[in-house]
Amino acid sequence: MTMWTLFGFGTYISDIFDIIHAHHDRVRAVVKNYKPTEEQMSEIKRRVACCGYDIPIIDLEDFKPVDGDHYMFGFHDGRDKNYQSLEDKYHIRFSNLIHPSVTIGSNVRLGRGICIGAHSVIAPNASIGSYCTINRSCSIGHDTEIGEYVKINPGVSIAGYVRIGEQTTLGIGSVIINRINIGSHSFIGAGAVVVRDVPDHVVSVGVPAKTIKENP
Repeated sequence: MTMWTLFGFGTYISDIFDIIHAHHDRVRAVVKNYKPTEEQMSEIKRRVACCGYDIPIIDLEDFKPVDGDHYMFGFHDGRDKNYQSLEDKYHIRFSNLIHPSVTIGSNVRLGRGICIGAHSVIAPNASIGSYCTINRSCSIGHDTEIGEYVKINPGVSIAGYVRIGEQTTLGIGSVIINRINIGSHSFIGAGAVVVRDVPDHVVSVGVPAKTIKENP
């Protein structure tokens, strides 16, 4: 049984608990990434209580690495500002956390600190950069390349030979047809169907997807 420590807290943490428990692993602690209000702390405790066993919620200054433990973030946004600093400061490395129902094809290349939710499929020869989140029931096509810190929400379908730049977000149920290039730091809206290339730093929505504004 592997013990996990989660850094930070966001709405995605319930999915992370689900993946950990699907492996019959356990959470050692949740490390707070901000000072929560009383209401926020109540929500954190409620979600943690659903695990059915005591999980300490600790401040970062109280965190001490444990040999053999694995580490993952409990949120997605802002990870790029935290991963490297925590790894350097505490001499730890973030592990990949992949639900056992995920299908991964041959010759798939994975970075580290990647989280993949239940029933997703990664086709052969795909490449996924470090610190990505791939939520439930996503399909990543063959020979697709995904940059670092990309967030892929539930039910996204990506065809083959797609290129996605770093720190881009794909909204729930969006569809990317084959051989499309999507730039870095962009946002694809929920349910969008992307049929032409998308540049860096834009928001693209609709069917077919059209750019509506810049994404800082």
